[in-house]
Amino acid sequence: MLTLTIMHHRPLALLALLVLLALPGPLAAQDPPAVLPNHTLEVFLERNSDGAGTDRLIFLDVLPGTETAVSVTGERYTLTGAGVLFFDYRQQRVMLARSDGSLREHPFIRLEGGARRVDWTVAGDGRSVAWTLTYGTPAALTTVTTLASADGAARRDILTDGPRDGVRALPVAFSDDNTRLYMDMQPDGLGQFTAYTQYAGLFSVDTDSGAVLSLPGEPVCFCGAGLRLQRFLRLTLTPDLSGFDVRVYDLNRLTLQIIPALRLTGFTQAGDVLIAPDGTQAVYALSRVENFGAPDQTLETVFMHVDLNALTQETLTDPITTYIHPVRWTEDNTAILFTSPQQNGTWKIDLRDRTLKKVAEVAFLGTLNEQE
Repeated sequence: MLTLTIMHHRPLALLALLVLLALPGPLAAQDPPAVLPNHTLEVFLERNSDGAGTDRLIFLDVLPGTETAVSVTGERYTLTGAGVLFFDYRQQRVMLARSDGSLREHPFIRLEGGARRVDWTVAGDGRSVAWTLTYGTPAALTTVTTLASADGAARRDILTDGPRDGVRALPVAFSDDNTRLYMDMQPDGLGQFTAYTQYAGLFSVDTDSGAVLSLPGEPVCFCGAGLRLQRFLRLTLTPDLSGFDVRVYDLNRLTLQIIPALRLTGFTQAGDVLIAPDGTQAVYALSRVENFGAPDQTLETVFMHVDLNALTQETLTDPITTYIHPVRWTEDNTAILFTSPQQNGTWKIDLRDRTLKKVAEVAFLGTLNEQE
């Protein structure tokens, strides 16, 4: 069994040399924004930096090696071409932090008109953003989804849903070519009680016509999923609760292949599917929790490696005593960077020899090509 705190560490500047391709978005694995000359930054997060709930966003300018830090009280940190988008839970506002240290309310993504919640996702190329405002009471929720370019232009509503009892629409990712917005029909508030990102009923919205289409097999369960290169991966818990099958859908050919679960007793929490840029493999986190909430609670997590050509899956790591979140494929898809929501730091797992190393004391968020 491994504890992440015992691993060796390296400074931020070295991590900037180890990671090459940004990977924004919770569901779809997409290409990073187009590189802007001389202003590529690596962005990190130090959680609870003062012991009182304040986080630090750290912008590392790669070429000169200079750092700028911004203190924030936030959640749902998302990289955009304008900086880091997040929700300030104390002010109840959507905020934007930039690499020059400035901090301001987002110019157009806002809780407004009596909305009770706001959610968003950013396109992989940074050119578009979609957000959903949720209105009403838990028994009658209405959600309005809006699409705009990164600067707020071409703003238009593309979907209004509801009212529904306890369910809201949630934007999760853009397709690789930005022609579709992937969304989920999510039980309101359930996501805050899960260790990993889960989806209940995934569908797509045509970003031009607004036409809605359910993804194949949906809805199936409140489980993890991932999308890349027209491949849709869906985790499904086996009836005997001993593992997760991986359903592999080809969205072009509309075919389905099922990768059988690797039987691991008690490992019933899974998610954060991360597909490699070439579409040949994927990883996801799989956890077992015993005596949940009790003083003697124990937690074990493994990375599962999925071979999408051979249609097999296997454990990639020995059990780790925390939840883990894969962030990026790196080193020509032979290694994975990951973080933990329970402690600061960034780690790397090498797929070739299964070695695990700590590469930074803070959490890596991604690569930012900040636009003026």
